[in-house]
Amino acid sequence: MEPSTTGSGGFALSLRVMRLAKPSIVPNWPLQVEEADYGSEQLMKYRKEDIATANGLYNFPFSELLTVPQNFGSIYLGETFSSFINVQNESTQTVRDVVLKTDLQTSSQRVPLSNSNGQAMISKLVPGENISEVIHHEIKELGSQLLVCSVSYINTSGEKQMFRKYFKFLVLKPLDVKTKFFTTEEEDIFLEAQITNTTPHSLHMQKVLLAPSPLYQVTDLNISTTNDNTIFSESCDYMNPDDTWQYLYKITPKSRSAERGNAKGVSSVGKLDIMWLSNFGEKGRLQSSQLQRLVQPSKELIATVHSMPHFITSHEQFRVVLRLRNTTDKKYNLHITLQTIPKSGLVWIGDIRRLVGDVLPGNFVDVPLDVLPIRSGVWEIGEITILNLINNKEFIYTSIGQILVGLPDP
Repeated sequence: MEPSTTGSGGFALSLRVMRLAKPSIVPNWPLQVEEADYGSEQLMKYRKEDIATANGLYNFPFSELLTVPQNFGSIYLGETFSSFINVQNESTQTVRDVVLKTDLQTSSQRVPLSNSNGQAMISKLVPGENISEVIHHEIKELGSQLLVCSVSYINTSGEKQMFRKYFKFLVLKPLDVKTKFFTTEEEDIFLEAQITNTTPHSLHMQKVLLAPSPLYQVTDLNISTTNDNTIFSESCDYMNPDDTWQYLYKITPKSRSAERGNAKGVSSVGKLDIMWLSNFGEKGRLQSSQLQRLVQPSKELIATVHSMPHFITSHEQFRVVLRLRNTTDKKYNLHITLQTIPKSGLVWIGDIRRLVGDVLPGNFVDVPLDVLPIRSGVWEIGEITILNLINNKEFIYTSIGQILVGLPDP
């Protein structure tokens, strides 16, 4: 507990405020000596008798003692602020209708914390008696905050008296969170979250989840493939100071049309929910604001390489499987034309003009393409022109990938 005491200041009542906080371990700074050193016996005896030395562990940097914080101190965002407030009658007169009111003043609002809601906590307080209450509040804002405690009562003359005391403390940021969205050629969406421990002590990370908005569903890619635990297993789930952990999530829109329906072109994906425990088990929780991504106009027809070799020798024919995906809500009837890039070391084999056929909305078709490498090197595969026969719209892909062609064995 961190005591903060105020005098009566001429009033019949006194106010004491103590922040409820966990203690910390007293460090031990062992003095290293050798038997050959002058005065080593006295120093060794002193070290063994030192109250800060752990029993039998003379060189251990921590003692067996706990220390209570000596000031109101600071607190981290996401933790729970707890305080014990006591009002005592230190006068010789009996007072009536004692009201204790506690508020937390932040940079943006004033939050009432009292359990009494401004009502009298006791009708009569005789000399030597006291009243108290414990308040709890989850800290949700950074920066300096002010605990305002007000006490009012009626003295023996029937006069209402009141005094107010202030206790200032600082709210620090425990974690630094950076996020970034990635979109693949097939329009798969990934969210990368980098979380850094900015506190001076280790944190036990309990949970890091992405709570999706109604437009999306999320696949947590941080789950181990062998069990249901996260990739940060129980043996390494303590994040040391200045450590940065990276989390990855796959985000799938429930409806592409609904995602792009926002006139501003920005879509809310969801919120990161982070929970942790600090040194002595104090719980902390942070929830980010809505993560937003810029929705790019979708390609009507997406052409990607579904399969092909990464290395081939010259004059060895290989096959490329081209996947054509229709992302619109209309049927396509596709015709493909293959063109050889000038001075390329690759040539197409078979029909260079062919009818692919119908591709229904949201579906895809795989087109096998045979290629013959005639020279070694790294070569672009293309160019490909695809025509939608229904509306005569062309889609030109100058390159669909690269391949390394080596020399054949001698």
